[in-house]
Amino acid sequence: MHIRNLTQKLEIAYVIKDEWHLPVHKHTHYELQYIMRGKGQHVINDQTYNYHKGDLFILPPQDSHFFIFQEKTVICIIKFHEGFFEEFLQDADFKQLLIRFSSPHRKIILSGNNRQQVIQLMDLLIAEHRNKGPYQNIVIKNALSLVLILMAQDVDDNQASPHEGKIQAILNYIDKHITEKELLSTENIANKFNISKSYFSQYFNKATGSSYKRYVQEYALKLIAHQLIHRDKTLSQLAYEFGYSDESHLSNSFKAHFHQTPSAFKKANQF
Repeated sequence: MHIRNLTQKLEIAYVIKDEWHLPVHKHTHYELQYIMRGKGQHVINDQTYNYHKGDLFILPPQDSHFFIFQEKTVICIIKFHEGFFEEFLQDADFKQLLIRFSSPHRKIILSGNNRQQVIQLMDLLIAEHRNKGPYQNIVIKNALSLVLILMAQDVDDNQASPHEGKIQAILNYIDKHITEKELLSTENIANKFNISKSYFSQYFNKATGSSYKRYVQEYALKLIAHQLIHRDKTLSQLAYEFGYSDESHLSNSFKAHFHQTPSAFKKANQF
């Protein structure tokens, strides 16, 4: 991770991770997250979002979130407080931008033209940050304000497309019922979301890049790993909670996925 303070009110960070997760945490600032590379899941306030290269997330203060990485991921994270845009907030329309970002939706679903313009502005912002030009702060502030404006234009319609909305609903359902295996059978979940059982596996694979069975198994193991570190639960408790036949069964599955025993993993990842 590289962090460079630009002012007391704005900070830019680049997070490069190929480990299994970025731990759950909160913050007291706004946070704009631009996915520069990679794919995985971003869990925000107990809601799971898929992410890919080019995706944007906006988190108001006090949000709780963590990442689960499917492949090496690079994220540009821009942290700011309202005060960073002090002179812009004299404009009533601009002041409404931050209010709009308090909607329940954290992944910004941009339309085609807006998406391309935002990507170009983010590329400009990142290049200016790295090059440290003489007008760096001015360029970054204005580029960031334009990004926020373009994002806000689409926030009112940010209920997601039917396809995006359905896969998000499925991911949220999996997250909610991850310890209830009978509810996560292919037949049950296909029926619940009005998808034919014969087509469901193909649909899920196309939407997430993973088979349904593999996704559920790996997601459960990643949540188990997270709880092993942060919730002070025993392996026996976790095996029972997540429906493994016994502690040995969970331990073998855990080692096959993480290439470490649960105890070794916990020791290596505790802070």
